[in-house]
Amino acid sequence: MSFLEGAGLELGIGIAIGMLAGTTGTRGSARGRMTLLAAVIGLVIGYLLAGHADIDKLVGALFCLVGAAYGCIIVSDVVSGAGKRQGGGSGAIGFLIALVAIVVAAAAWFLPVLTLLVIIGLAWLAFARQRRAKRKHEGLRVLR
Repeated sequence: MSFLEGAGLELGIGIAIGMLAGTTGTRGSARGRMTLLAAVIGLVIGYLLAGHADIDKLVGALFCLVGAAYGCIIVSDVVSGAGKRQGGGSGAIGFLIALVAIVVAAAAWFLPVLTLLVIIGLAWLAFARQRRAKRKHEGLRVLR
């Protein structure tokens, strides 16, 4: 396994860990604590998987840590927003995201290159949510 494949594996597993942690949909300081927990779990799992990924243990642990924090922040924001719109009933969204996290982990294991698509997809999701929120606030300012 080359370095890029190993890094893709570590990032993909980290993102899947972060996605699972993000299904709680926490807000505020609780989101920070959940992200920190996901990062620590990613650090440990990345260290343990580094041998399989054929990369240095510290590098593997850091890749997985970054992926876990990235996935948790974005997914937690999505689930939190869905929970606000549905009145707190975001269990179905959490379940669907957990299924997607399993697919992401499997894709990272068998085709680490697909991790790049997951990173791009999550970045697009975060950017689109931010753009919509900005548009919403601009519309509210017009109503004043």
